[in-house]
Amino acid sequence: MEHGFERSPGGAFTSFDAPGAGTNGGEGTVAFAINTAGVITGPYTDSSGVEHSYVRAANGTITDFDPTGSTQTEAWGINTPGDVVGYYTDANTVVHGFLRTP
Repeated sequence: MEHGFERSPGGAFTSFDAPGAGTNGGEGTVAFAINTAGVITGPYTDSSGVEHSYVRAANGTITDFDPTGSTQTEAWGINTPGDVVGYYTDANTVVHGFLRTP
């Protein structure tokens, strides 16, 4: 199972999993990006094999999200104010980009 992680300036690692992340091999949480405030974003795969996205606040609170109409979501980046970008697939297998504001 994959786990997201962050490394503190002192070198300590903290691993985490998004709520609902699957527990089978290969499924789990991936950390793709972190901003200057320590907010992390990325995708996670649930136990049904469906990808969703999350934002992990610097205090460790994790919020998952999916754009309306999505069947699969991947967050790829986050800027300093906390805007998250990525893509999602809809029920017709059409891929769309998204921007999620804080």
